[in-house]
Amino acid sequence: MDGRGKQALLTWLSLLRTSNRIKKDIDGRLKASFGQSISRFDALSALQRAGADGIRAGQLSRQMVVSEGNITQLMGKLLRDRLITKSADAMDARVVIYRLSESGAALFDAMAMEHRQWIEEIFDELSDTDTKRLQSLMGRLSGAFNPKEPA
Repeated sequence: MDGRGKQALLTWLSLLRTSNRIKKDIDGRLKASFGQSISRFDALSALQRAGADGIRAGQLSRQMVVSEGNITQLMGKLLRDRLITKSADAMDARVVIYRLSESGAALFDAMAMEHRQWIEEIFDELSDTDTKRLQSLMGRLSGAFNPKEPA
């Protein structure tokens, strides 16, 4: 392996390790403060962004980068807890649309405030210039293998 290849591999491992540590830390904080996992937070976040129109199961699967089977299981638990609602698409009854319930929206709002503070704490280690540069680099990497997806 040449020097560039070795450096790329080391960078990948560092990125993966750091990302996993951040995810594990945030997951632990969400569970401790709200009794919710990071997967649930991510799903509620996607539904909040979708607004009143909701989101199709397939779209949610692509946004969260998980299988539709995982989405079905995750959403089943959120339905059970009355944090979301589920309905058939008006144009195609085979298509499932998920929306936030009132209690889901309230929970997400509370979680989002805390989540933002936790992320700010973690990234306090970097300057504004560092975070902008990191975003730019991640965008370049993302575009390198899948130019159709936003960074």
